[in-house]
Amino acid sequence: MAESIKSVEKLLRILNCFSLDKKEWSIKELHEETGFNKSTIYRLLVTLEQHGYMEQNPVNQKYYLGFRFFHLGSIVQNSMDLRQAALPVMKRLAEETKETIELNIIDQNQRICIEKVDSPETVRNFVRVGERNPLHLGASGKILLAHLDKESQRDILRQYGLDEATQDSLLQELDEIRKEGYVVTRGERVPGSFAVAVPIWDHTGQVVAGLTMAGPIQRLGDALLNDTIGKVKQAGMEISERFGYMKTSTGEVRHE
Repeated sequence: MAESIKSVEKLLRILNCFSLDKKEWSIKELHEETGFNKSTIYRLLVTLEQHGYMEQNPVNQKYYLGFRFFHLGSIVQNSMDLRQAALPVMKRLAEETKETIELNIIDQNQRICIEKVDSPETVRNFVRVGERNPLHLGASGKILLAHLDKESQRDILRQYGLDEATQDSLLQELDEIRKEGYVVTRGERVPGSFAVAVPIWDHTGQVVAGLTMAGPIQRLGDALLNDTIGKVKQAGMEISERFGYMKTSTGEVRHE
């Protein structure tokens, strides 16, 4: 029994070597990466190949993941919606920070809250699931607006009746938000409140939602700012990965 478990562990170590940046591996490369015996690696790869989980490139003899993994991935993707993927992480973040956590998407050129976890504190931000707000005010909307293309951004801002100068200023701000990967606002939409928001990516590398932490402004001092941003970014990336997103090995955001 123990030997069977060790074989499974070795199999998982081998599978974890495959990534978007390195899709094909030779037996020699896997041996150098894992330290496993070459005959063991060969035996495991052949077993996977027999069941459709691995294929071999006839040109260079390297192995790559087979169609059965795509099938399993499709099952996972279809069985887990965004809220299911996000809620456990949101609950943990709310427990750690004692602040309100929201999940927002764009719907009809507005920001709409689709899930929330309330702060346990008496003084807190109140958010309603289904609540709609404009995209250009507050961190929750801006993080979503920042990841639209320029033409869509301009069209939405025009619909809000903003003049050209205000539009230009907002577009510059959105560029910075996109580059930074997060946004912090204080009292912008709700007086006396702060918000920190980050994007949520899907398996195609597209932003599909935004994660926001919000609370009374007095609880976000400068000394806590970097730590708070880090926690929200980490939670946002964890949700993205649960929803199928994969970072490149350099840590860069992958766009398709």
